[in-house]
Amino acid sequence: MAARHKAMAVVVAIAAAWLAATGASRAEEITLYSTREAALVAPVVTAFTEASGIKVNVVFVEDSLVKRLSSEGTASPADALLTIGLNKTTQLSARGLTQALSSPRLEQAVPANLRDGDAQWIALAIRPRIAFVRMQSALASIDYEDLAGPQWKGKLCMRSPLHQNNVALVAAYLARHGEAATQGWLAGLKANLAHKPAGKDNDVIRELAQGRCDIGIGNTVALAQLRDGREGADWRAWAMDVKAVPTSFKGGGTHVNLTGAAIAKHAPHPASARQFLEFLVTPAGQRIFAAAELEYPVLPAAERAPIVAAMGSFTADALPIDQVAAQQQAAIALIKKAGFDE
Repeated sequence: MAARHKAMAVVVAIAAAWLAATGASRAEEITLYSTREAALVAPVVTAFTEASGIKVNVVFVEDSLVKRLSSEGTASPADALLTIGLNKTTQLSARGLTQALSSPRLEQAVPANLRDGDAQWIALAIRPRIAFVRMQSALASIDYEDLAGPQWKGKLCMRSPLHQNNVALVAAYLARHGEAATQGWLAGLKANLAHKPAGKDNDVIRELAQGRCDIGIGNTVALAQLRDGREGADWRAWAMDVKAVPTSFKGGGTHVNLTGAAIAKHAPHPASARQFLEFLVTPAGQRIFAAAELEYPVLPAAERAPIVAAMGSFTADALPIDQVAAQQQAAIALIKKAGFDE
């Protein structure tokens, strides 16, 4: 416990020095609307407040963040916005609920492919969506394209293709390969299914461990969270029998989903909100933020949680993620056309 407090003190001291160099104000409070539960945001919020003197009031928005901001209009108290998933993050900017970030520090810290081309949002952490296999499998790596190959016929497990995580993956495939190739890929995935898609990524991991399929598709965060025991001993045992496989597009990198952040369109304190986001992409902020949900930091040099580091490294595909976002509706149409529930 003493070591943990000492480590946090070091993190706060580093962050405080950085904020002092930016001329950060220590007089304001800001309001953060978050679809991530307050308890998971609390560690990084505490570190920011200790470093800057700026209090962050966290409002957990369990239902539609878009609906709430739209109904509040110019009277909204929201300064910063935090949400999970490419679809939810890009909805905010598409509905005109964000403002340009205008921050050289954010541009320098966050790779261009992991932020909006119009500077309306950034990724704070990433969730590689990859292949899983049993620990004893000899498979060392795989391309997304090969998941539809005949060698996996009747051996693939996945959750519903219409879940946002799979929609984003299909959208990335569509952005890279076009409609005809994506239709063929989806047909191959359907032919390879061990059973009709069901459950969550957790269930894919369990079924792999139980031998009900030989390969699965899921997010690294699901494997990491099961391995840390938060879902119980049985789930941890299944997760320990499954490994993450380096997965990439041919000639490209790994598809990632994200936890994103933005400044609200009508933020009462936009400068302090920007300082908060800038803190979140410092090495200290990244270390704390990504560890809460066992995600990968967007900052390559940021320290990863041990469970995350143990899963390996994944280089995010260089395709700009806002180009992936632009293909989401077309991806949904193709998924429905493929008839996975038939």
